[in-house]
Amino acid sequence: MTDTFTWQTQASPSATETVSVLSAQFGDGYKQVAANGINAAAETWSLTWTGRKSDVADIRAFLRTHVVASFWWTSPWGERNLYRVKNDSIAPQFISHNVVALSFTFEQAFAP
Repeated sequence: MTDTFTWQTQASPSATETVSVLSAQFGDGYKQVAANGINAAAETWSLTWTGRKSDVADIRAFLRTHVVASFWWTSPWGERNLYRVKNDSIAPQFISHNVVALSFTFEQAFAP
């Protein structure tokens, strides 16, 4: 069974939508473009969650176990898709002894 990221989104999440294409440019200026595969469009979300260290530690543990395993998440668009955590994106910042801002990135996945 695939897990679900259940924490509410905080602090202005931002997304990048990428469409993978194959293209060929010809000498007369004509350019041919086609989607690269059946899942050519994918989203990447940059997120930050700020809270008590104990709460953020739970999120951090979830993120660390979902770099290679996908999970369900509902984006701010209201779309429920599979995602994985980008491997080099988990970045905690200690605001005080007991408050942490945790930044991370979700990359859309297409298989569990």
